[in-house]
Amino acid sequence: MSRARWWRPLAPPLLAVAVVMTAGVASALAAYPASIDVNTTAFNPPCDGDANPIVPKMMAAAKAAYTRLGHGTTDFTGAAFTRAATLARTAADWGYYVHSHGDYYLNSDGRRYTGFREDSGDCVQAVVFSKDIKAKRLGRASNLVFVSTCHSADSNTSMPGAFAIEKTKSTGALNQGSEFYVGYLGLQWDSDEWIFEQRYWNALAGGKSVGQAFDIAMLGNFNGPGFDADWWGTYSWSGAAGPWGLCKTCS
Repeated sequence: MSRARWWRPLAPPLLAVAVVMTAGVASALAAYPASIDVNTTAFNPPCDGDANPIVPKMMAAAKAAYTRLGHGTTDFTGAAFTRAATLARTAADWGYYVHSHGDYYLNSDGRRYTGFREDSGDCVQAVVFSKDIKAKRLGRASNLVFVSTCHSADSNTSMPGAFAIEKTKSTGALNQGSEFYVGYLGLQWDSDEWIFEQRYWNALAGGKSVGQAFDIAMLGNFNGPGFDADWWGTYSWSGAAGPWGLCKTCS
C-alpha cells in the first residue's frame, strides 16, 4: 500500500557498509548482474498524498544486500525504472528486487496476470506483467528474486514462474538449485514490508540461509495484524550469486 502510516524508525540494516573489491572480484560480479527497481514516484506527492520516506531506504538496503551476495548491482527509480528498461535488463539479470504497486492486472489478451507498476517519473505508470518477464527470460532460472509488492506471493501468483522459479518449497535434503523467491500476500503496508526487509537482509548478512532469513524476518513486530509473506525455492541455500553448481550451503 502507498501510505507510510504506522511507520517507526528501526535500526539501520547491517548491510549499509562500504565494500572494497579487487579488480578480479569486480569482474566476477559483472558476470552476475542484479537489478533493483523501486517505484518512488507513486508513493509520494503528487501521485500520493502522503510523503513516504521508507521507499528510498528499501532501495538502498536491497542494493547493499545484493552486492554483498556477490551480484553486480544497479538500482533504478524515477524515469530510469520503466517497463521497457526492466524488460531489456531481465534476460541478463541473475538477481532481482522490485518495490512498487502490485496486483492482478488485465492484459491486452483479456487475461489477468500478476504484475507491478513501473515508475517512469510520473503518475501514469505502465504494468510489467509476469508474462512479459517470462517471455524475456526463456526459462532461465534466477538466483534471489524479491518482489516487494502486494499480491506477489498469493497462492495463484504467476510471478515466480516468470523467473523460472518453481513454486516448490525445497527443505531438508531437497534441493532445487540456487534459487529463491520472496513476496507478500494480499495488501500490505510499506511500513511492515520495511520491517520485514530489514530483518531479512540483516539475517542474510549474518550468515543465515535464504530460508532461515525468511523465518527470522517473519518474527518482526508488525503493525498490521494481517501481515504475511511467502517463499518458494531452496530453503538451505546461502543466497550467493552464481549458477546452481555454486550452491554453497544446499544440503
